[in-house]
Amino acid sequence: MDYKGKYFSVVGDSISTLLGYIPEGYALYYDEEKKGSAKIERMEDTWWGQIISRLGGRLLKNNSWSGSTVSYHAEFTPGSFAHLDSRMSQLGDGDIKPDVIMIYMGVNDWGSGTKIDAEGGMEEKESFTGSYRIMLDLIKRHYPEAEVWCIAPAVTAFRGDPNWEFPYCLGGIHLDNYVNTVKKVAEEKGCIFVDASKNETPVEAIDGIHPSKTGMMTLADEILRARNIKI
Repeated sequence: MDYKGKYFSVVGDSISTLLGYIPEGYALYYDEEKKGSAKIERMEDTWWGQIISRLGGRLLKNNSWSGSTVSYHAEFTPGSFAHLDSRMSQLGDGDIKPDVIMIYMGVNDWGSGTKIDAEGGMEEKESFTGSYRIMLDLIKRHYPEAEVWCIAPAVTAFRGDPNWEFPYCLGGIHLDNYVNTVKKVAEEKGCIFVDASKNETPVEAIDGIHPSKTGMMTLADEILRARNIKI
């Protein structure tokens, strides 16, 4: 696809939020204080802004909610889950539909130890595999012509702490299990799997999770590299 002039929408969690760019009522991470700490001042300082600007595209909607998961968790904020139609139906603007949808989700599922597959009496929406399928089904229903990028989370580094080790089993399940699920479901649904988890350079993060401006640039580089897009 020639991305010049195309409309891009983003589905994300705190990593993809930015003051002034997410829907009203959504939880925000990169507020004035966090923006200052991360040295992120504008859209072009984020991973998604970098990709859109480099490809000559246009931002349509950024549907990112800090703290959100793909899967359902009873103790998490109602309405925040990415498998909900109330979120996935909001990636367009009136009659304008996204040409490309970039999904960077799964960090909070991994961090909270979401089961990969439904077990026992669990509903599909409570598992990572089941909820990711539901999310993509909704996206395909609303935006059948869109090119969908399912991006697996990247490995990070803690800014200022060279001895910090990335917690691959943060919530008790290895990150690779979530990456493999993203790959499996993306291919099953005819979407594009983007493996940012095999990043050559760790993404610098101000707290080990949330990228700094430098980390955002690295993340954009790694996503484009994984997509085999050279600019």
